[in-house]
Amino acid sequence: MMQHGHDMPRTLAGPPRRIDNNFTLLRTIAAAAVIVSHAFPLATGRGDVEPFIASGWTPGACAVVVFFAISGFLIAGSFERRPDAVRFVAARSRRIVPAHLVALAVVTFGFGPVATTLDPWQFYTNPATWRFVIYNAQFVTDVKGLPGVFADNPSAWIVNGSLWTLPFEITCYLLLYACGRLGLLTRARCGWLFLVTMTFSALARHQGTLGMLPHVLPSFVTGILLYTYRERIPASAAIFGVLLLATWLTRGLVLNAELARATIAYGAVAFATGTSRPGRFAARHGDYSYGIYLYGWPVTQMTIWAHPGIGVAALIPIAMAGTAVLAAASWYWVESPALRWRPRDRAAKASKVELATSM
Repeated sequence: MMQHGHDMPRTLAGPPRRIDNNFTLLRTIAAAAVIVSHAFPLATGRGDVEPFIASGWTPGACAVVVFFAISGFLIAGSFERRPDAVRFVAARSRRIVPAHLVALAVVTFGFGPVATTLDPWQFYTNPATWRFVIYNAQFVTDVKGLPGVFADNPSAWIVNGSLWTLPFEITCYLLLYACGRLGLLTRARCGWLFLVTMTFSALARHQGTLGMLPHVLPSFVTGILLYTYRERIPASAAIFGVLLLATWLTRGLVLNAELARATIAYGAVAFATGTSRPGRFAARHGDYSYGIYLYGWPVTQMTIWAHPGIGVAALIPIAMAGTAVLAAASWYWVESPALRWRPRDRAAKASKVELATSM
């Protein structure tokens, strides 16, 4: 994580050129890790077979922290540059909504009629089909099943279990905007915001309230904190090591889960704000991570449906390959055009790369 010779570590402010970073690379790795994690329960129908499940930190769980941490970091920057409400909402919407709606259509009307036990007429006229589309289009993601689809899979019925994070991502965006407008994202106040949010999250998590929000908010607010103090915080492997040790030593204490999320978030941002040849290559060739996220679960389920009894070792590469094709199509035909569409002004032109990395 070191750079530029001598003994001075670089900071989280990152390299001067926005394309010279590891954000796209890290997000792509994290999205692939989610496919690996999900392959185990989807192939077997058992949640206890996933690697590292006993620790509570599966590859997929770590990936969720990475996504929310990077999101908090980048979108805090987006708000700082353009706090206007209309532009803020428009930028987030362009990044999330078009690809989500297209993926919803592909999965419902492409995968659905093929993998259902119903005939096509029954499938299309079933109210549950349209309920799935209408609710998920509005980011109400607890409507998980399509009629007859994946009915005989080991993890039956759930068409796209990854989508649960989207409503929480949007909630975090709105909270960030509100905090920004209240003046809480300044250097003088952001530290207090971080401590209050961590305490609140720990209490809510222990009481079992607010669903999964207390599990993702610490990662997001850590990203905000790291952005706010980015010019003062070194990107240091030693700091990451100390945080890991502190997390291990405090296991069993109340705030340990929050500390663990902050630790992973720091490591993610420290790596992402660095520069590397693979990172520059990934940044120049498109960000497939959102497409991998959107299609990974349904492609895995579709692979299992097409090859009953397939083992995890064979499932993962097939699901990865199929997902990669759809993710590339999503980037080139949906996401990238949506990001390029914006009002013709200088501020918007300057934001091209930022928008492409702000999921």
